[in-house]
Amino acid sequence: MSRQLKTDLQTVQKARVFFGHQSVGNNIISGLQQLAQQAELDLNIVDLGSVETESQPTGMVHGAVGENRKPVSKCRDFERIIDQQLSDKVDFALFKFCYIDVNRNTDIDNLFRVYRFTMERLMENHPQIRFIHSTIPLRCSPGGFGIRLKEIIGKLLGKKNNSKLDNFRRNQYNRLLIDTYGQSQVVDIAGAESIDSKGHRESFKMQGAVNFALVEEYSSDGGHLNELGQRQVAQSFAHDLAGIIRNSVTE
Repeated sequence: MSRQLKTDLQTVQKARVFFGHQSVGNNIISGLQQLAQQAELDLNIVDLGSVETESQPTGMVHGAVGENRKPVSKCRDFERIIDQQLSDKVDFALFKFCYIDVNRNTDIDNLFRVYRFTMERLMENHPQIRFIHSTIPLRCSPGGFGIRLKEIIGKLLGKKNNSKLDNFRRNQYNRLLIDTYGQSQVVDIAGAESIDSKGHRESFKMQGAVNFALVEEYSSDGGHLNELGQRQVAQSFAHDLAGIIRNSVTE
C-alpha cells in the first residue's frame, strides 16, 4: 500500500462524514473496509440506522437514500436525513445517484436543477457542514471490432447502441457537475471506474464528446463492482474525499 493511500485513509478516519448511496455505494464501502484492513487502520464505518442521539464520533456514516430509478427521491431523502438526523453529527456530507437512475431518456438539465437547488438549500440551512459532490457511476459499454461492426450495421438499419446512449447521459450529468462545482470539489466515482488497473481509460465518442465507461475488469454484471473494482474505486474515492477534507481545514 502506498504512503499516500494510507494518509488519505487516516484523513477520512479523523473526519465526520456522511455518504448516502445505494448498491454501488455499498461496493465502495466494502472497498474502503478492505483497504483499511490492509493498512491496519481502525476506520470507523457505521450504518446510518445505528447512529444514536449523541454526537457522532469520527469516521464515516453511510446509508441508503431514496429509491432507485427515482433520482429526485434521493435528493429529497438526503435533505431529510441531514435536516432530521445528522445536522450536528457530521462535518462533511455527500450522496451519489446510481447508474440506474439515469438513462437515454433522462432530462439531465432538469435533474441537475433539482440537485443544485437541493444542495443550495442545504448549504444555506447547514453552513457548518461542507457538502461534497459525486459523479454518477457508469456501466460497461463493450468495445472491440465486433461491437463496432454491429454499431455500423445498426446505424444502417436505424438502430441505436442503447448502452452507450445511457452512458452518454451519465457523462453529460458528470460534466455538468464538474463544470459547475469544479473538479476539486467532486468525488469522481465515474472517473475511477473508467481507468483500468494498468492506467488505460475506457472511452467512446458520441455527439462530438469523449465519454467514459466502466472498465469491464471491474465488474461481473456490467454495473456493480467486483473485488478488484471495489478496491480500485475506493482508493480513488478516499483520495478525492481526503483532499477535500484537507483543503477545508486550510481555507
